[in-house]
Amino acid sequence: MPVYQFKDRTPEVDPSAWIFPNAVIIGKVHIGKNVYIGAGAIIRGDYGEVFIGDGTSIEENVTIHARPQDRTIIEKHVTLGHGCIIHNATLHDYVVVGMGAIVSDYSDVGEYAIVGEGAVVKSKTVIPPRKIAVGVPATVKMDVPNHTTTFWVEINKIYMQLAKDYKTELKLLDGYYNEKIK
Repeated sequence: MPVYQFKDRTPEVDPSAWIFPNAVIIGKVHIGKNVYIGAGAIIRGDYGEVFIGDGTSIEENVTIHARPQDRTIIEKHVTLGHGCIIHNATLHDYVVVGMGAIVSDYSDVGEYAIVGEGAVVKSKTVIPPRKIAVGVPATVKMDVPNHTTTFWVEINKIYMQLAKDYKTELKLLDGYYNEKIK
């Protein structure tokens, strides 16, 4: 997997984390226990710093970055949907960011909050805990129902298990496509 030191900035990755082989981790990035990082994810701590808490799932093609001398903080058990962008923001425990959503500079998303698919959380926006925010720009629409919180906690457990299972069960089928094409 491409994990790069940049100048004196070296990633710190807990051994229990799973980073897909074509994900890219650069610089001052701290990755906690049982973190799942999917294919195509790019996490850059080249001039800022990125913290990813235990049990977080980062699905395919997610981009995470921080501004110079600043930080992006993703706390524990956060779920980042396919293709979302997190830039210089803070996401508290159990936040869910939907597919294709953007959470921009200095935004703060409270615990158990949900940012809907395709939403754009503009710079310096605060999404309170246990609220659902949707749209462009994202606005709070309702409280997160208890059954929705339970659902996302269970999804998070699936990704923590994937982080373990991929280490032993994922196998590259070398030559598979070349043989199929002939």
